[in-house]
Amino acid sequence: MKRKLLKQMRTEWQENLWLIIELSVVFLAIWGMSVVLWSISRGIFEPFGSDPDDVYSLTTQYFKKDSPFYVEGDSTKEFYQNDLRQLVNALRKNPNVAAVAVHNNALPYELSNYGNRLWLVKEEDSVGYGGNFRYATPDIIDVLGVKSLTGSNSGQLKEILRKGELLISNNPEYEKDGKNPNSLIGKQVIMGSDSSTVYRIGDVVQLIRRTEYEAANLGGVIVPMPEDETLWGNVILKLKPGTESRFREEFRDNPDLRRYRNVYLSDLVSLKDMRMLVQKKDEVTIRTYMSMMLCLLITVFLGLVGTFWFRIQQRISEIAIRKVCGASRKNIFRRIIGEGMILLLCSTVIALVCAYPFLSDFEDIVAESFMIYMDSFDDLTEKLILGGATFIIIALGIIISLWCPAHRAMKIEPAIAVKDE
Repeated sequence: MKRKLLKQMRTEWQENLWLIIELSVVFLAIWGMSVVLWSISRGIFEPFGSDPDDVYSLTTQYFKKDSPFYVEGDSTKEFYQNDLRQLVNALRKNPNVAAVAVHNNALPYELSNYGNRLWLVKEEDSVGYGGNFRYATPDIIDVLGVKSLTGSNSGQLKEILRKGELLISNNPEYEKDGKNPNSLIGKQVIMGSDSSTVYRIGDVVQLIRRTEYEAANLGGVIVPMPEDETLWGNVILKLKPGTESRFREEFRDNPDLRRYRNVYLSDLVSLKDMRMLVQKKDEVTIRTYMSMMLCLLITVFLGLVGTFWFRIQQRISEIAIRKVCGASRKNIFRRIIGEGMILLLCSTVIALVCAYPFLSDFEDIVAESFMIYMDSFDDLTEKLILGGATFIIIALGIIISLWCPAHRAMKIEPAIAVKDE
């Protein structure tokens, strides 16, 4: 039956050629749209690395000597740092607060690119560990819910930071070069070209990503900020569940929570509000492309229904003759579906061959348009998987488009079907 089917398809090559071209264009359109949609939304399926629930950010402000609220005293950095330290202690004593930390560029949703590379001190390694640097006091572990990838608990992670050691994260770029971040635990490193300070890697934690939609590319480094020494940056705190309204009232009414001498805290903002503001554009973009994909699939499906409905209508007499010759409904249906799958397979091969020379340029356009890190976007396996999904979607559309007219055609009596022949 297969040989006869292929022979018949060769006989009808002109009609089939136009259908193959049509299916090739459909395949490229759906495949290209799926690649774009996956590229801008793949981050949703990766661990975020922190828990934004009940977490709030406070901006640290300083009164200068020219301010009418300035309190006379030493104006050195140590003076301001001590004032900030007193404010942090007051927040910790509040019954609504679970944990407080001081940080610089440590929060998700800040979209900070500040970072550098870590290089091993005593071992030659041409591959440096690149990542965003997040400076914070040890309690950042409890505030953001940072998780270890080696089984360490939060207490052990905080102790590592108190000892002045670094916490690094999983790193797609580093791992792509065949390296394992776990192998750096216990090693001594320097930051960039600055060899004056040597750090020790204490543990590997889950990467704190910048947004939930941005795919991970580089790693992250939590750099300890000793509270009894240099304390600088903004304040972040985690409230106990269900205490937000009470804390907001106390923060508004109690000046001791907001100010100590020449340092004051302002702009109490939840991480959920920050997430909404930062990710709004990404969410709109993803919804737009999802709508475009849905419209494309509906248009393609309607086109397939019309094309194959007309194709079956032209073959009603052929189906009737096959029934008279003893072919079962099942065999006829298998033949019709088989022809559709062969046409789709041919169109898929042609589409892939035609698209391959332009794939690199297409990647560059998508990466530049949506500011996607190329190493996280350049994954041929993912594109082939999306190509397979595209094939399945079109195949289902063809089967549905063929089933209804074929089922109707097989109900027609042979005498009626061939009366005009």
